[in-house]
Amino acid sequence: MNYLVFRNDGIGDLIVSTCAINQLRQIDKNSHITLICSDRNKEYAKILKKDGHIDDLYNLDDITNFSKTLKFISILKKIYFEHIFILKSDWKNLTISLFCKSKNIHAINPTKISKTSNKIIYKYPLFLSNKIFKSTEIINSINIQGVDTKTKMGTHYRELFNKALNIKKTKLEYIKPISVNKFEGQIKKLLTPLKIKKQSTVLFHMDEKWSDINVSKNFIINLLEEITANRKINLIVTNGKYRTGLNNEIWNFYKLKKINNKNNIYKSQKNKKIYFIKKSNIAELIGIASNTSLIFHIHGSLTHISSILQVPIVDVIRNQSSKYFFKWRPNFKEYTQIEIKNLKNPQKYIKKYL
Repeated sequence: MNYLVFRNDGIGDLIVSTCAINQLRQIDKNSHITLICSDRNKEYAKILKKDGHIDDLYNLDDITNFSKTLKFISILKKIYFEHIFILKSDWKNLTISLFCKSKNIHAINPTKISKTSNKIIYKYPLFLSNKIFKSTEIINSINIQGVDTKTKMGTHYRELFNKALNIKKTKLEYIKPISVNKFEGQIKKLLTPLKIKKQSTVLFHMDEKWSDINVSKNFIINLLEEITANRKINLIVTNGKYRTGLNNEIWNFYKLKKINNKNNIYKSQKNKKIYFIKKSNIAELIGIASNTSLIFHIHGSLTHISSILQVPIVDVIRNQSSKYFFKWRPNFKEYTQIEIKNLKNPQKYIKKYL
């Protein structure tokens, strides 16, 4: 059978959906899976395709105008999809799905509370949802009224597939790419000459989300200094896809000296225990995380990569957001999810996990 899956959002969104996608392969050995991705998660999607977890891949962010959209729809219409899964709920994905004329369209239907009426609002109104979709999974994704101690977001995606395909309940497990060992080995070769050993190495991923919440340079510096207060610890600092002013401030403060031209590895001349690796793609970031024993990260893709690698993580979240992010927590036990205002004394996490 042919299956079409819309997951054109973030890397983490794609990772937590992989349990559901993997079920297609398990129940249908002849499955042909087409994934619609985005600029944000296309590199991870390519890894899944190379490893054989999906068959075809389209980046919806490449479809930038009406003419391209029509051409894209004509390509999809030539394939009859027995099942279409809309995991990113938006109207463009629904419109494309309707043009594909599949009899079995399934969708996630998120809700939120209206600020004006205080009533529940559905992304797809229920009367429309009931008419169009063969099966749905409703998620209270914005205003969670209470902490659900069992459900993770990946469970919602898995449940949608279970309903659609009459699958019995299965364990929530994210796909571990075959390439992980390769990524780990490549980074290990770079770190070994620097005498950086996994058991005493911490990763601090400083992507653009730190800037989005207006964290100060001094706040970051204090964290890095407190992490390296333990003499046995080496610290690797990585940055995100986009360079930020906060990145520049931290780099300037630590007086970086390049020690590996090809791989953008720098060593701080101010704190000899801190290494910076710039411009890492997702494969390299997986390799770096594989070679560390603890991760500090403001919630994002590494949160879910840590679940795949089983590397302990301090999953930093926005203030007053614990109920929302609890569903997005890592899918294993060795983690701490903490609001930014409570992120103090990183040494206690080093003692706990290392």
